[in-house]
Amino acid sequence: MSCSPTLIIAILVCSLIFAAGCTGRSGTAVPVAPTPAPITLESMVLTQSEVPQNFTLQESRAKNFTDVSKLAQDLGWQQGYVVRFTSPPEGVPGQTEILQTVTLYPAKNIPAIAALAEKQERSDKYMLFSNLSSPALGSYSRAFSGTANTLMTPEPDNVTPLGSGSVEGTVQQGFVEIIFSKGDLLEVLRMTGPGADYSTLASLAQKAYNKIP
Repeated sequence: MSCSPTLIIAILVCSLIFAAGCTGRSGTAVPVAPTPAPITLESMVLTQSEVPQNFTLQESRAKNFTDVSKLAQDLGWQQGYVVRFTSPPEGVPGQTEILQTVTLYPAKNIPAIAALAEKQERSDKYMLFSNLSSPALGSYSRAFSGTANTLMTPEPDNVTPLGSGSVEGTVQQGFVEIIFSKGDLLEVLRMTGPGADYSTLASLAQKAYNKIP
């Protein structure tokens, strides 16, 4: 019995495909792409190399529930991280401070949280507030400044039951602040003191925004 050339070729092709499949199963395993590491809030804060050279890192830590208000907890606060830089070093008069806070909330609650944060930051009756150009970062983006309208803020000495009832004072300092959000993240950057400068803070806010995945 003779086979047609077409049938012989078909049999050979099938044999080759079967052999290749067997080799693939018994040979080197197909590599599996590694699972990317989860993004942490710490990876989104500014580093020493990203702030002006005359600033020094003074604080870098995760926040916990004891650091936030009951209202923030009720609105779904999940995580927080804060970094603080100063120039000149800590404790020197005429100091300027850069403070960055990154917090994680349910995305649906971010608009309410952002509006609340701005309202609280602008509630000091001893400060004069001015709107600044929005840095246009994310879905919620605000910038404003605060200028002291008095050199000292009177504070009654009644914080503890042993308070004397006398009135002390805290020196008021001007500041600039930027609040922005992206997804489920809310960031607040504030620069306080004689060296507070909006252009510098806006540049830092852009760097911070670029770190958000």
